[in-house]
Amino acid sequence: MAKVLISPLGVGKKVEDRRYPEAVYRLDLGGGKGKEYRTPFVAAALATHLNVDRVFLIGTAKSMWEEVYRYFANESGQDEDMDYWYGLGDRSSSSNSKKSLIQTEHLEMTNSVIDSYLKHVSPNALGGSRCYITSYGIDEGELWNNFDIFMSIGNNLDRGDEVYLDITHSFRSIPLFMYLMMDFIQTLNYEKEIKLAGIYYGMLEANGEFGYAPVVDLSPLFNISLWARGVYNFINYGNGYLMADLIEDDRIRTKIKNISELVNINYLTDLKREIDSLEYYINNSETSSFRVFKYLMPYLGSFIKRFKGINSNSEFQFELARWYFENKRYSSGYICLAECIVTRIAEIYKGAGCTIGTSKDDRDKIKRLINNKFQYSKKESYRELNEKFKEISEIRNDIAHAGYLRSGSFEKDIGESRSYLNSINKLVFNNGEMKQIPKEYPYTNF
Repeated sequence: MAKVLISPLGVGKKVEDRRYPEAVYRLDLGGGKGKEYRTPFVAAALATHLNVDRVFLIGTAKSMWEEVYRYFANESGQDEDMDYWYGLGDRSSSSNSKKSLIQTEHLEMTNSVIDSYLKHVSPNALGGSRCYITSYGIDEGELWNNFDIFMSIGNNLDRGDEVYLDITHSFRSIPLFMYLMMDFIQTLNYEKEIKLAGIYYGMLEANGEFGYAPVVDLSPLFNISLWARGVYNFINYGNGYLMADLIEDDRIRTKIKNISELVNINYLTDLKREIDSLEYYINNSETSSFRVFKYLMPYLGSFIKRFKGINSNSEFQFELARWYFENKRYSSGYICLAECIVTRIAEIYKGAGCTIGTSKDDRDKIKRLINNKFQYSKKESYRELNEKFKEISEIRNDIAHAGYLRSGSFEKDIGESRSYLNSINKLVFNNGEMKQIPKEYPYTNF
């Protein structure tokens, strides 16, 4: 695991002898205290303050690469190679948006002196610094070229690395690329477990007021996108793992993780209980410690409200089937839809005074009633329910066997999910004849 600083390099304001002007950068130590660094490069201040292992510098061919070389060579006590310094300066000053005279191979000695500086600051620094040349990004082709470069930077990050971004200098598109790169890596290369540890901006424009440039950490703003993605994943797919990682309240975090696990395994009775208790903890939580969450709570509340006030297990299963279908989780939707029919009939028998539980034998008995007795019923709604239950069960069995028992097509099964949902709503939950089942088919007689 390494601490990596990624920093863009601008052209800067040239003074005599092509040197960067110095600035005083102040980094917060907490408790109203700070530490100041006088340097022409905010990257040097951050590298020193954070004790990073390597630095990735990003700039165009026009950037002041020769000054980077000179500064880090001098600060690490190395002799300058004046021929190399003059060569970099000549190539840099002669480059422009259409002509890039500096390539990455020209910056090997610069990489070396940056590593020497890091080891001078912290002897245990791992090294491996690199400089990258980007385009100006003035058209789509150059933007995609820069995207490729930033993705190559991401590929050079190792598992468990801590990344610090500096967005102080260079074209405004470069910090945006850095942000997108980290978002891309953390989303799609999550197995690398790369952590964005800080996003720093040196406020040079405030130097006149304070006498120094405050360096602020903007990483809490990056977390806003993580919060939004986490809540979206939870309310649409029941995947609350990301959101749980961001929440500080242990009780809410645990409930959201439990709901995610139960949605994935489809244990519906436990799921209903966890959703109900989540509402209680949210309503009684102190949100000041995680400010973003309070703005996202209404969206989370919409998920909870959807299942609030559902008193029966069958209605909960039916509403969950609807939610699954809306979010294109068809396998779980068909499971819930089939089960809500059996559960509803069991509830009707229980309401009529029958002793009936939730065991497999009890549920199998009701399935036999639907499959066998209803098929020959004089009531059209019972016969129709028999047909729909058989069709839904067949689709469910196909899904359970990964489609190897397929008699239809997946497009048809997906396309008809809404129709099946409406049919069961009509036949099971809005059908007065359902209440007559215990009288017409006594539980002890089948």
